[in-house]
Amino acid sequence: MREVLEALEKSLLNDQHVALATVVRTEGSAPRAVGTSMLVTDDGSPVGSVSGGCIEASVIGAAAGVLASGVPELHRFGISDDDGFGIGLTCGGTVEIFIQKYAPASCRHFGSLKRALEENLPCAMVTIFDGVPDLVGRSELVLQTAEIEELFEGTALAPDAVRAAGVAVQEAIASGSTTSVTLLPDTRTEKPLSLLIDVYRPARRLMIFGAIDFSASLAQLGAFLGFHVTVCDARAVFATAERIPSAHEIVVDQPSRYLQKEIAMGRLAPDAAICVLTHDSKFDVPVLDVALRHGFAYIGAMGSRRTARDRRESLIGLGHTDRSVATLRSPIGLGLSASTPAETAVSVMAEIIAAKNQSSGLPLAHTSEPIHRIALEHAASKPN
Repeated sequence: MREVLEALEKSLLNDQHVALATVVRTEGSAPRAVGTSMLVTDDGSPVGSVSGGCIEASVIGAAAGVLASGVPELHRFGISDDDGFGIGLTCGGTVEIFIQKYAPASCRHFGSLKRALEENLPCAMVTIFDGVPDLVGRSELVLQTAEIEELFEGTALAPDAVRAAGVAVQEAIASGSTTSVTLLPDTRTEKPLSLLIDVYRPARRLMIFGAIDFSASLAQLGAFLGFHVTVCDARAVFATAERIPSAHEIVVDQPSRYLQKEIAMGRLAPDAAICVLTHDSKFDVPVLDVALRHGFAYIGAMGSRRTARDRRESLIGLGHTDRSVATLRSPIGLGLSASTPAETAVSVMAEIIAAKNQSSGLPLAHTSEPIHRIALEHAASKPN
């Protein structure tokens, strides 16, 4: 829902009723991940996408019905028979879309979600999307380490299932991954309850050390991809908002000192991406020393292969092992033969995405694994 939050907030402030269509389950090569949402206004105008275009018209039509009735609906789209594709998903996958009406009077959790996001609190909006009809559409905002208190009030759900739901929600928040789970049956109807766990975490941080032309392009692309971007340089003449307008923060400080301070203050999660573009060993070796000792999801440094070899020897001299230095991505980026700052930014951010998803970064035409392999593996690992 994150991608349509701004439009949803505007609609609610204007006292408009809208339908929210959300991907809640996928099978095969579905085009969008669980949690992806599309907003549909009462005049049929869409905001966002749940499939990249192939089933949007059908979802908009279904949303009109939900807006009229006020009753949530679960729709399934995909392959209809053995001979070909049914409605929509020519990619061969199957997707389930949950559509619910949002109105100002019925969105009591929306204000709490806004406050949690403003305070950078990890949380999840948990919604029942399948099961006992009078429970479908019920939602609760759950903060990290908090219990699910209201979601199952009035149900006959087994205590073990309630506990399992709480564990699943906290695991999802901890991992930062939106997912869906199906619980043991409600004892009144013996029908399972399915939950969407829509996770919200503080934006992943992209730390760029060195305020050069390449940094400006990297900051712009990183911000576009949803990172919170900080650029740090010891040289005040280069570290300015005018030179790097897309960065959320511009810091004038010694790179290694600033990184140590951010770590000590607990402001850097393990999923942070560290990019060292200083082109000066007196700056880049000390900051890489700090980054490698702490460990982050991505650590990369710009420079030629010769520079990379010299940097490696310097880090070994500071006590690092071959194994720890092997986690450093230098030269930085994927092999795109990039030359301009913009092309280099694409190469670096592509490598950061590939590292996050444990992907090879090879052309899809040269691989045989499912296109959405990581999403599928994550979904398969959840209880059902």
